[in-house]
Amino acid sequence: MGELVTGSMDARDAEVVGNELDRLGHFPITIKSAEQEAGNKKGDKADPLERFQKVKMKELVLFTRQMATLFNAGIPVLGILVALEDQVETPKFKRVVKQVRMDIEGGLSMSEAMQKHPDVFNELYSSMIEAGEAGGVMDELLQRLATLMERQVETDAKVKGAMSYPKMVVSAMSIAVVILMWKVVPIFVKMFEKAKIDLPLATKILIASNKAFFDYWYLLLGGIVLIVFAFKKYTSTERGRYQWDMFMLKVPIMGPILLRSSMAKFARVFSTLQAGGVAILEILTVTAKVVDNTVISSIIRGLKDSVQEGLGLAAPLQQSGLIPPLVIQMIAAGEESGALDEMLEKVADYYDDEVDHAVKNLSSMIEPILLLFMAGLVLFLALAIFMPMWDMTKMAH
Repeated sequence: MGELVTGSMDARDAEVVGNELDRLGHFPITIKSAEQEAGNKKGDKADPLERFQKVKMKELVLFTRQMATLFNAGIPVLGILVALEDQVETPKFKRVVKQVRMDIEGGLSMSEAMQKHPDVFNELYSSMIEAGEAGGVMDELLQRLATLMERQVETDAKVKGAMSYPKMVVSAMSIAVVILMWKVVPIFVKMFEKAKIDLPLATKILIASNKAFFDYWYLLLGGIVLIVFAFKKYTSTERGRYQWDMFMLKVPIMGPILLRSSMAKFARVFSTLQAGGVAILEILTVTAKVVDNTVISSIIRGLKDSVQEGLGLAAPLQQSGLIPPLVIQMIAAGEESGALDEMLEKVADYYDDEVDHAVKNLSSMIEPILLLFMAGLVLFLALAIFMPMWDMTKMAH
């Protein structure tokens, strides 16, 4: 029982094969015709562009849900992977699942086989699989893992959706400014130069900007590219990334949202791993890597020394000065009651709701800032163009 059996059978169609296998007491995982099998073997050559493909989180969530269902049905792991390999759509993911199955057939555990593909199965995923293998509760942990990933996808989508409006407004304003500098402003500049009147400061700034736009556009473009390159280079270093993440946590409006999102992810991952029986030091290692902000990751990594010294989690978190009091109080209560995973799950639920609420109101909070900026730009252009026009009209009279 539980053994994977492969073979061939002469039959009219797949339904006849399934009925015959059922009569013989076998549970069919997948049934392929000889033509399909030949086609699969022909398509086994590696695609050179495959390395640039990325497995979408939604596809990984579906894969995890299906795997949990099949584990719950009592199907052996090799049978599960054979069945899911045919249902995976992305070529890279299909090849990874096949390689995991082959490594398991070669004697590796599923977590060890998945660890060989960190670009698809991250450390959180392989740690959950390892915990499921050790505790014999693979289906439950896979359901928890799928739920965790779904929440991450939903939160990321909501943040991106909320930021789409400000991005559209800023892009439209940038295009409008370029068109003005390219087509409209030069007409007024020529008019003012011919008039030979004393120009106000705003007009002088506009003329200088227009001259720089036309005469030194390549330097402006090069400067923008250089700034972007330097920023990416600096934030790719450990120190630069830490300072940027610290700055982002202190930015009004966005900072509190990022902090709440990090707290929700930390609490959810910690709760899920502890419920799965993972050792606390391993939990801290995984959560430090999963949390996006390096400042929060550094605080979590620092908890290892506290745990090894028997000081617990609440005290060092309080000393950091960044972790919200609610998180510290719930962790302290969880440590005292022995129900830390339950307390952290409540923390995760609370901060998920907080992030949802903040993201929904993000556009309304950013809109006044954008309107103020647009009003300032319009006022500057009005002063720069219409004040000299008014002086020229007075001179004409």
